[in-house]
Amino acid sequence: MKRLILFFGLIISASVLFAQGNDENAILTKKEKRNADLEKDFQQTKAMLENKDFVLEADYLQDRYGNRVLVNSTINFVAVDSTEATIQIGSNFRIGPNGVGGVTAQGNINKWELTEDAKHKAFTLRMNVMTTIGIYDLFINISASGRGTATLTGMSSGRLTFDGNFVPWEKSSVYVGQHL
Repeated sequence: MKRLILFFGLIISASVLFAQGNDENAILTKKEKRNADLEKDFQQTKAMLENKDFVLEADYLQDRYGNRVLVNSTINFVAVDSTEATIQIGSNFRIGPNGVGGVTAQGNINKWELTEDAKHKAFTLRMNVMTTIGIYDLFINISASGRGTATLTGMSSGRLTFDGNFVPWEKSSVYVGQHL
């Protein structure tokens, strides 16, 4: 009888230890998978930035006072295509000079400073865009998860921040209005 109790005790102990070992392996596997996915996204973001071929589709716009407004990402964006950039704001409720309720500025990129933070899997980009309606400075923060913020400043004291998803041009769903 003692041997039978001892035998069952050993079986139960072994099964508990085995289950704990599997849980630890499963957690490591999830963590490793998450890190691998983050590294893949980081490399894709890096390729978009190095090729100068991306769009920041804004879900929100924020003014210099911190007021945030939910916007349509199809008509509110910052886009870069090789040596040119397009900055557009629009509204679903108005008609503007660009045909989508706002303004579209398109011009050449004069200055491009890209900084990579491999430890935090993030990028910062400073660029200067010369358009027919003004000269604009853009400061863009991009995380490997595909989110980004672009702070736009011009010759006036105003500031506008675009907050949204960072995507390649070919996967973008933006509509470019008529630029001035």
